[in-house]
Amino acid sequence: MADSALTEHQIAQAREHVESVAPVTVLTADAEEPAKSLDVVNSLAEQMLRAGVSRRSVVIALGGGLVGNLAGLLSALVFRGIRLVHLPTTLLNMSDSVLSLKQAVNSTVGKNHLGAFHVPSLVWNHLDFLATLPVDEIRSALGEMIKNVLGVLPERYDEVAARLRPDGVYTVDDFAWFIDLCVDAKSSVMRDDPHEEAEGLILEYGHTVGHAAELITHGRLRHGYGVGLGMLAAARVSRELGLLDRADEAAHLELLERNGSPVRLPADAGVDAVLDAVRLDNKRGYVKPVAGTCDMILLDGLGKPHRTDGTLITQVPREILRLGIESIAHQSHNTGKVI
Repeated sequence: MADSALTEHQIAQAREHVESVAPVTVLTADAEEPAKSLDVVNSLAEQMLRAGVSRRSVVIALGGGLVGNLAGLLSALVFRGIRLVHLPTTLLNMSDSVLSLKQAVNSTVGKNHLGAFHVPSLVWNHLDFLATLPVDEIRSALGEMIKNVLGVLPERYDEVAARLRPDGVYTVDDFAWFIDLCVDAKSSVMRDDPHEEAEGLILEYGHTVGHAAELITHGRLRHGYGVGLGMLAAARVSRELGLLDRADEAAHLELLERNGSPVRLPADAGVDAVLDAVRLDNKRGYVKPVAGTCDMILLDGLGKPHRTDGTLITQVPREILRLGIESIAHQSHNTGKVI
């Protein structure tokens, strides 16, 4: 399955190599948030079945994270699971998406509600694909890397701060370094928690508000940017609850600014709309629901997830979460510095 944004030459090159091993049918999918749906998965499945897919077939995902998720869920569902290979073409996919076993699409009301766990047989990162990647895609991808530093590997903070550039211009060696760091971070928690249900929940840091902002902007807010904004909101919530100090909150802002990430929600993402969308977050149900609260991942310090009764889920009063969202609101008049 190929990302429709790729050039015909890129798709043809990949096809030529694979056809030296087995027959190939090329399916394409749009790398846009509306395409991340069961309707698209069903359409792709119908095309595969008509083309003669069998239990011996392999689904190859050539593209970014969205196409990887479509292909991942498709391969998990067809005949209850056939082989999956990832050939990622974006930095976000190479450094984050393909490292998770979660394959999911959106429901009509929220992000990543419909999915399965499915292990790829192979992931192959070819860094030449990154030569033509837009700068915004690079900055967005590094939002997830920053999450890994703040939540998992704070000892790498100074190295990352020194390497980040707001212009998003990096060498191939830089990209390899970023990817290696993300592999180290995710494997350190997924090794004992491959389904990301216990310690692995730290990888969801920033995603509660981030996913909500992505949802209400219909995907116009890039995922890594959403995660960055979500981390700023979570850091403010953590400080309001007396868990995180000002210096660690400021450390969030420093890395995001060094990356050139936005530190304010888009103008069309109002506080009330984001707060309402958080109700649909896919982390609901790990703990017994409490009226008037939202389930979040918070920090006691950099690299120190907050625990409540042994779980990384914290049930945050909605009025406290509102303060966190207001701290990143577009209409906010403060400078973005920690106050």
